[in-house]
Amino acid sequence: MLNALRLSVSAAALLVVILPSPAVATEGGGSSKALGVDTVLSGVMPPPGLRLTTFIGYYDADHTLDGSGNDRPGISDFNVHASAVTPRLQYVWRGVELWGANVETRVGFSVFVDAHISFDVQTPVGKIRRESSSTGIGDMLIGPALLGWHSEQFHQIAGAEFFLPTGKFDKTQPANTSRGYYAVGPAYLFTWFPTDAIEVSGSLIYLINQKNHDTDYRSGDEVSFDYGLGYALTPAWQTGASGYLYKQVTDDEQNGLVVGDGNHGRVASIGPFIRYHPSSDWGVTVKWQHEGLVENKTRGNRFFLQFALQLL
Repeated sequence: MLNALRLSVSAAALLVVILPSPAVATEGGGSSKALGVDTVLSGVMPPPGLRLTTFIGYYDADHTLDGSGNDRPGISDFNVHASAVTPRLQYVWRGVELWGANVETRVGFSVFVDAHISFDVQTPVGKIRRESSSTGIGDMLIGPALLGWHSEQFHQIAGAEFFLPTGKFDKTQPANTSRGYYAVGPAYLFTWFPTDAIEVSGSLIYLINQKNHDTDYRSGDEVSFDYGLGYALTPAWQTGASGYLYKQVTDDEQNGLVVGDGNHGRVASIGPFIRYHPSSDWGVTVKWQHEGLVENKTRGNRFFLQFALQLL
């Protein structure tokens, strides 16, 4: 099941940046939720047994925008790029049902994260170049008990996912492989097949962020919706469009005070995908998503390569 990248590419989104004042959206402009991952078969829980999904994600951006959607004043020659590899295990319990639903436990861990950021800062004495890199393990996602309901045309999953700061966070560095704080996200995912050839999938999550005790910064709550619309060219090949909508809905706070005007971030994206799934036991998906309508965040492109394999 390819909705698995939520845990996994949590790492690719975890590492975004910490810019000098003023702040950007959530702390550093990033999120524990990997945007744009839950777009294919999002609401279809795997059959009973163990499935491994591995996500390889890459993000590249050359703009950091303010609350009006303009390039941030005083910042030039900006670039951030990050990559992550995240295996995710999903176990659907055999013979276990709750309220008519199958029960799944999932764990995702970013075994490799590589983040780089560089930009010029305009100061009274001229431009100062800042560069930072970080490589290592990333953060972790756990879904202890997700519930999956199925019908012939409509599938849905509901539950909560917990994001754990298992990666490295250094408040003195712009680039990090971890968000540096815990988060929890109640989530609802669905997949609808109006015809045998058409798939409509979506994933809605409300992310509640906890305080980063290293910086005394609490990022605002976030809502994101990943979506996908696919068409089956053949039984094995599917193509279509996918992306995400994101909005920060509460204020950032530091030392108990609202940061700026709250630094509410916003972004929307869309792009093509192609999927090869010759059997229900394995499949490969390639996605590109281009960002637009951005406020208080970086603007760039996300690329995903996803492998799913039924193990048991």
